[in-house]
Amino acid sequence: MTGVEGIAMTRALVRKIAKEFRGLFIRKHLREISFTLGTVSFGDCLKLVTFLLFHRQRVVEGEYIRQFEEEFSRYVGVSHAFSFGAGRMAFYAILKAMGVKEGDEVILPGYTCVVVPNAVVYCGARPVYLDIDVKTLTMDVRKVKEKLTDRTKVILVQPMFQACPDMEAISSLAREHGVKVVEDCAHTLGATYRGSKLGTFGDAAFFTLEQSKIFTTWMGGVAVTSDPELADRLRQFQSDTLFPDARAVRRTMWQLISCYFFLHPAFCFVGKYFMWFFSRVAGFMPTIQPEEMSAIRPEGYPTRLSNIQARLALRQLLRIEANLRRRREIAASYDVALRGLELTVAEQKDYLPAYIRYTLLARDRERLKDLFSKNQVELGEWYNSVVHPTGSSLEAVCYEEGSCPVAEFAAEHCVNLPTHPKVSQGDVRRIVRLLQQNADLLLDPHKEPVDV
Repeated sequence: MTGVEGIAMTRALVRKIAKEFRGLFIRKHLREISFTLGTVSFGDCLKLVTFLLFHRQRVVEGEYIRQFEEEFSRYVGVSHAFSFGAGRMAFYAILKAMGVKEGDEVILPGYTCVVVPNAVVYCGARPVYLDIDVKTLTMDVRKVKEKLTDRTKVILVQPMFQACPDMEAISSLAREHGVKVVEDCAHTLGATYRGSKLGTFGDAAFFTLEQSKIFTTWMGGVAVTSDPELADRLRQFQSDTLFPDARAVRRTMWQLISCYFFLHPAFCFVGKYFMWFFSRVAGFMPTIQPEEMSAIRPEGYPTRLSNIQARLALRQLLRIEANLRRRREIAASYDVALRGLELTVAEQKDYLPAYIRYTLLARDRERLKDLFSKNQVELGEWYNSVVHPTGSSLEAVCYEEGSCPVAEFAAEHCVNLPTHPKVSQGDVRRIVRLLQQNADLLLDPHKEPVDV
């Protein structure tokens, strides 16, 4: 690093610290709206503390794992469910069970998280990226056939936010060519397409229970299928997979409990600084490991879901309909606000979204994020890269820059509004008011030509 670069980095750090300091004392609202742990309750945390203190021998292995898998498969409407330590691990398990190996290809959307193509790379196969539709942010089904080759083994279909691709058309095309279909349901637990829950259309599907998903165990994932032969192979794979270390599980659960209190909307304005401190002292783990950014398989990948996490998942699964109902109420308020601004609202009559977040396109994302931040509202940016997050090695996951221009455009312009159950009616009114005040920064791809 040169002296000039060092000075520039120091100045940037000083500006960031000054901004945080101002934000602590000069605020329009005490209540801060973010995306973290939107479905975990105070009762959940009490149960976790009790379990950690008085049931230490059952933290890793126990009866709740099988109970959760049975209830989850019943809820989705499939025959079999297998839990793992993360959604990415569930996807990896599916690929291995399908026999994906070196020389094979897996088609996936060019607008995804790095952990998804990583699972393909870890099998020795090659990810093949398909561009998305700018109006829906889902894979452009019309282009699937162009990507099929005699090496194609799997098509990964990913419904996104407020839209879902034509699942039946993709499944039909896959059957024609002898290719398997896997649904990436990371964003869509509880969503329905033509009356059936997502997760039931492909040969298999996977879900994630990461901290900002429909419900959470901090980390966790589930692979589902109704194919008996595939289920047998998944069962064997799960049986051969190790449970995580007990200390790591306890640390993760204390991390979740700490986040619940420190990052609660009522306390986040000061709690986030305590959380920053404790995360470094206690060695809390990020949801994406540094090596995963370069498609390097982390130590201990894959693992199984622990018993205490399964217990937490069961509690939240019982509340999922209320969770989804609240998300849809919030999304309906955003719909009304956007129509009032004469912006197009994404509507798909045969699709009922789960609304993990409510996604828009912005002309100037950084400016819009800054304006919302000054009003204590966090705007998300899923995804800020065609292979999210920014900084992921595109070369390591076989992505060629410029090959998915629409996805690259979306990655520069997308923003997400929070929809989780901790968002109150007052929060919704604040967000709607900010949308109305900054309507000139919103982009409508249905009405305006998008230069890609």
